[in-house]
Amino acid sequence: MQPLADIWRRWRRQIKSSAPFVRRRTYRILLNKNARLIESLDGLATPASQARVEIRKPLAQNLEGEVCLFVTHAAQPVLKTHVIHHVEHLLDAGIQVILIVNTNLATDTLTIDADLEARLNGVLVRENTGFDFGAWAHAYSLLDRKLWHRLYLINDSIVGPLGQTEFARMMGRIKASSADFIGLTESLAPARHLQSYFLVFNRNALLSHAFNKRILSIQNLPEKGQVVDIYEIRLTQQLCALGLRFEALFPTLSNDFYNSNDTASRWEQLLSAGFPYLKTSVIKELPRAPKILMARASGQVDAQI
Repeated sequence: MQPLADIWRRWRRQIKSSAPFVRRRTYRILLNKNARLIESLDGLATPASQARVEIRKPLAQNLEGEVCLFVTHAAQPVLKTHVIHHVEHLLDAGIQVILIVNTNLATDTLTIDADLEARLNGVLVRENTGFDFGAWAHAYSLLDRKLWHRLYLINDSIVGPLGQTEFARMMGRIKASSADFIGLTESLAPARHLQSYFLVFNRNALLSHAFNKRILSIQNLPEKGQVVDIYEIRLTQQLCALGLRFEALFPTLSNDFYNSNDTASRWEQLLSAGFPYLKTSVIKELPRAPKILMARASGQVDAQI
């Protein structure tokens, strides 16, 4: 049962949003947001490929089949435990993984386990700019993509897979999907879109000139909110406008426009439906929740979360 405070807050939000005017506070927020975006695009943002980068392990060219560009942020000189766990599961599933590490650290201080690095198809240690979309676009620009059948874009904001059975079932659904691009979950606000922590693009999308142009045009925007607004939210609509079809493997569990982020609000229901991940933001917010304590006890979650 939902707490009364949550019900009251949602009711107030819905009433205010249906009012025939824009509140002064909302107007000020939007005005400030728009000004910062214009400032970023007006000479401050640079193409994703212009970030400083060290090629820790040469990128394998002429890769065939399924390829994953996995981006993580490293605040410490070692990879996060859940990143290693996730990457190993992807490798075991037969996916060729290129790891991109965004970091402010000196590149020579970063340690990557030799056994893991040997299994990877390339490692980039990159200037910490542009967030996940900047890192994906940078790596994408350096690779020969002609023989790829499926591309995975994944970041480190999810912990898992929490169960091998659920992970195998999810991967089977991805491979069986007839959609051109796939996400695990979706959000309705401010427009319906696939959430970008785990995206998959099938052959039809990869062959699209417009899709490739879109990825290669990504810039290193300075604010996370700008990346979400310009790249995550708009990508689904842009690709649909090209005639590409999408699928969310775990469609929204609520039609509540103002609270449609299931990974944050209905994460326990998602787990019950076979979703094999937890968002790191939920782990930080609810560290004592029983299912989160179980994930910590399994050794998948380290002190960096």
